[in-house]
Amino acid sequence: MGKGKDTRGSILRTALKVFRERRYDNSSINEIAKRSGVSTSLVYYYFANKEEIFKELAVTYRDGLEQEIRQHLSFEGDLLENVFSILTTYKDFIKSHKDLYDIFREVEFVEKDLIRDYYYRITQLITQALPKDFSRLYDVESLSFAILGSIYFVVIKNLIWENKNDITYELETVRDFLDKGIDIDGTFTPFIVPEMQIENREPDYVSRGERTKYHLLKAGEKLFGEKGFERTQIAEITSEAGVGLGTFYIYFESKTELLSEIVKEVSHTLRKTSRIYQDDLTDRRAVENVGFQAFYHLFKNMGPAYRIVREAEFVERDIGIWYYTRLAEGYTKGLIQGMEDNHIRPMDPEVLAYILMGVSHTTGIKWFVLDECKKINDDSVLTVLELVMHGLSGMERKVRNGL
Repeated sequence: MGKGKDTRGSILRTALKVFRERRYDNSSINEIAKRSGVSTSLVYYYFANKEEIFKELAVTYRDGLEQEIRQHLSFEGDLLENVFSILTTYKDFIKSHKDLYDIFREVEFVEKDLIRDYYYRITQLITQALPKDFSRLYDVESLSFAILGSIYFVVIKNLIWENKNDITYELETVRDFLDKGIDIDGTFTPFIVPEMQIENREPDYVSRGERTKYHLLKAGEKLFGEKGFERTQIAEITSEAGVGLGTFYIYFESKTELLSEIVKEVSHTLRKTSRIYQDDLTDRRAVENVGFQAFYHLFKNMGPAYRIVREAEFVERDIGIWYYTRLAEGYTKGLIQGMEDNHIRPMDPEVLAYILMGVSHTTGIKWFVLDECKKINDDSVLTVLELVMHGLSGMERKVRNGL
């Protein structure tokens, strides 16, 4: 029994390395067996298929993180300390299990039910730390997702992409944000903006070649969003675009190059949409208020295509990181200006950019991926914006005053 358990554990440890190096779709039972030093049939003795191995590794991460948070869960401090303790435990667990976390982040492209279960388990622990009377004024489920989001990209950027050992400084900015938000004087009132109809017609191209490339890009966006990058064949893309297989290679050297172009186009679309919503606004708080909603409207309408941006990091690391770092660079500049104009509270602007990106990302994931909402709930949006503007202390004060 003990030997069998050791063999099973060895297979899992080897599979973890294989999945991280090659991704799920490019890995095979044969390679896992070979690198484990066992026969393929022995791997199948313990696991029905590759998916079962992958799922068990993901479950190991999910259950381990949940258990760790439960062990450190405390309601003895004030609201901020209780919530921040959960996020610190989250960070510490990921730091100690980077390989497992990398595998788990890919789960949203393979096992949607598992990722849904994970998010709701972790955010329910955050909800337990919130005052009971918060539910009178706020959507506490969305608030818990937003709180988790405040550390989401901070952890990915610093622990995964940059492989830092110590992110105490960055966490202090997260803590500061969660405490008081970004509004410098606490006077800004979040408001709902109507969804704008952004024209999305095919551009008027000068040449036939430009039009053909556009159709290939749109076909790739559709199929990558629906099926995922690895499961989409070039022949399917050209069929969707209505062109011959050889035509693809006139415009792109590979499927990866097509993915890169699509990610750049998504980046351009997000920035263009944000500019339209933010036109003529001078108060950075108002810019953030409408910018969040511009992102939500775009996310809702993109549907499965949004997964392309997240999946890109696992296909070609530099492409995925480029998208977020480029977004953060522009974001940081705007926040610096907002601080100079005395609209935004002084804090590290780059860390704040990643905080705000994480808040919008995780709440968008909740509403449009996990819950599959077709409409945006105004109360949920206002809850998120209250956190962004005034932090937990401002939200707590509003509840206490019965506003």
